[in-house]
Amino acid sequence: MGLKAINYKNWCTENISPQSWSRILLGSLEAIKDEGYTIKELENPDANFELSESLLNAFNHILDKLYQLKIEESVLVD
Repeated sequence: MGLKAINYKNWCTENISPQSWSRILLGSLEAIKDEGYTIKELENPDANFELSESLLNAFNHILDKLYQLKIEESVLVD
């Protein structure tokens, strides 16, 4: 059971704003590229896409930096 990107996106959309996920992706661009992905691929992540530790850390860093919020990992598990 991994941490799902779609759950992260949905949490951001529901708890912050519809644009928050895009802002987090833009802020995490370097980590996304390092993992071999593009922003386009992660804008609407597949339901089975699991976050690596480095992507999760990058997203959490930007979430804190932009919104001063933290997400519980339990929210991300399917």
